[in-house]
Amino acid sequence: MAEPEIDTRFELHAAVHVHADPRTVYDTVSDITRMGEWSPENTGGEWLDPPGQPGARFHGHNRGDHRDWTTECEVLEADRPRLFSWGVHGSVNAAETSIWSFEITPTDGGCLLTQRYVMSELRHGLRVQLAELSEQQAALFLARRRSRLEGGMRHTVRAVKRTIEQARGLAAGE
Repeated sequence: MAEPEIDTRFELHAAVHVHADPRTVYDTVSDITRMGEWSPENTGGEWLDPPGQPGARFHGHNRGDHRDWTTECEVLEADRPRLFSWGVHGSVNAAETSIWSFEITPTDGGCLLTQRYVMSELRHGLRVQLAELSEQQAALFLARRRSRLEGGMRHTVRAVKRTIEQARGLAAGE
């Protein structure tokens, strides 16, 4: 079956106010080895290059409903304390298929932490899966994937908030 004629690009985000200094928030979210503590899908990562600078590569490990997978990622921006972003490679030495970021905006009493996800192109494995589906099934699959990602991102920023605020002795949600 041919690839469905549906738009597979999208941008998602989730945000939460954190009662902490932007540098503390940046230092927390830019430590990819800890991502498994907060994300319902990512189980952690390890640096392949010296950490945290643009161009540094890392592996991100993920767990879904029916499988585990690892992606190779590259830090795109590391602008402490404002922005930490990375691209997910479609394959080794390939352009990014999606970009994840954490944006930190100072506010009174802390900062706004926004996690963003922009998918410009489906990874090969997802394209193969979608090609086996009808256009309607593919659209439903992508809608469910977007919904899972949005829920996961809300979970992640809230978990980061809890971690940071508990370390500071604040009750989450204050």
